[in-house]
Amino acid sequence: MKKTTILLLSFIFFIGFANSQEQTAKKPCFRVSSFSTSIGFGGALTSNTSEDYYFLKDAVENPGLFIDITNLKNSGSSWTYGGMGYYGYGGYSYYNGGTGNGNLLFNLGLTPYSKKLEKYRENRELRFSIGGNMGSRNNFYYTDNNTFVIDTFQSVSGGGVVYADSVINKHYSYTLDFSEINFGVSYLFKTDVKRVVHFYAGAGLNYGITLRSAVNFYEDTYRSIYYYNDYNKPAEGETYYSYNNHYSSTYSTETTNLKKPMQFARLYIPLGISINLSKKPTSFFSHVDLYAELNPGVEFQILSPDKTYANPYIGFAFIGVRYKW
Repeated sequence: MKKTTILLLSFIFFIGFANSQEQTAKKPCFRVSSFSTSIGFGGALTSNTSEDYYFLKDAVENPGLFIDITNLKNSGSSWTYGGMGYYGYGGYSYYNGGTGNGNLLFNLGLTPYSKKLEKYRENRELRFSIGGNMGSRNNFYYTDNNTFVIDTFQSVSGGGVVYADSVINKHYSYTLDFSEINFGVSYLFKTDVKRVVHFYAGAGLNYGITLRSAVNFYEDTYRSIYYYNDYNKPAEGETYYSYNNHYSSTYSTETTNLKKPMQFARLYIPLGISINLSKKPTSFFSHVDLYAELNPGVEFQILSPDKTYANPYIGFAFIGVRYKW
């Protein structure tokens, strides 16, 4: 009986030991395989209509900085790039839809293990990211033009009646600036990584929250006197002003923060090219790649609990360095 017990205990111990060895031999699902960092920029197209202007006004701590735009003509384009808006006559508004940001990113890459192939798949990578952005999103630019006759003269040279108009142009600019920290994850599919140059593509998502988000307000006023006669009289409603040595200007700037931090959620497709610096196994640079990456996608800009924008977005990492092992 004692021998049977000893044999039974020995068998149980052997099975446990063998099972332990089997568990130890199993490969982890992922292994840390690379670290990379990049600098770049991004851009988004934002909708900047009058309705969006008032959404932004409701989201700031000091809405008193926002002027009443009721009497301004909405003749601008809400989907134009920087500096390329359309202008109207009289009081007019200008919408600038192109906005951008600079970014710095750090990535940790993990290579997945394939049970079927019984090896790590070097042409796959799960990538975790942390980074920061600084830039702007919604921009609004309004101009109000007012003219009125202040005097008339009789030209001594036979030019008829000369009119003198006072011209006052006011420019109002509102820009939503932000600094942001973000976290992301992406999964990449690569071509042959043993080659000097390889390409990759995949899918990724990113979440960001602003450390600071504020509207910078700028106002300037131009005052001038415009002289004309019946031969060069401005058309009715035409916007005009002239310096004519009778010109003065004033300006002011102020800032108001958003009531709550702005948030971002981005879905994108990473498209990249990677270049290995050396193919000599003994060289340090055989572990170093230079890369560039394009990230087209969509950005969900959460301005407030009541307003979320879906902005077409594109990011570009134009200088990236990856160390792999």
